[in-house]
Amino acid sequence: MAETQPTQPEPVRAKRAPVIILTVLIILLLETGALLAVIYSGVYNIGTYNHDTGWINHFLDTSMTRAVQSHAHGVQVPALSDPAMVQGGFMHYDNMCAQCHGAPGVEPDDIAKGLWPKAPNLAKTVPTWTPAELFWITKYGIKFSAMPAWGPTHDDKKIWSMVAFLEKLPHLSPQDYQNMKGQPASEQHKPSAEQHAQ
Repeated sequence: MAETQPTQPEPVRAKRAPVIILTVLIILLLETGALLAVIYSGVYNIGTYNHDTGWINHFLDTSMTRAVQSHAHGVQVPALSDPAMVQGGFMHYDNMCAQCHGAPGVEPDDIAKGLWPKAPNLAKTVPTWTPAELFWITKYGIKFSAMPAWGPTHDDKKIWSMVAFLEKLPHLSPQDYQNMKGQPASEQHKPSAEQHAQ
């Protein structure tokens, strides 16, 4: 018959509890001190030339993605197929966004080359976001990046027009994009000769 190990007397366990608590507090204080030392010493290089390690970038990117998904959850998406709406969104994008994000056949401007994190190529990344998420990002921006909030200067109708254009962006060729530059939004309402004939 196996012998049972005697349990420790209650006073012994009671004496160990304060030691464990004190040890945890000391570790927390040391970690806090190390963090404060890094912050106030200025040792961390905040310049955009100093790119963070892969795991830090993954952590930040995952946090950003989850935050956008959470906050955009209740956004009601209107119809985005109106050609005039798409053309209006194109005009905003061409004036305000292409400089950093580029466009089909259009390279980002010099300012984009110094950004970190880099502004994504939206023709490639738009499909990874829902229209509601694109609206939220465009309206509220992304902290600690070069993505501004357009909400203070653009009403929801204009922001939705940008989203409508973004939904079309991955399907545009360089020639399609250039053609849109010469087509005012008002022209989208004019029926073509073929439509008159039908």
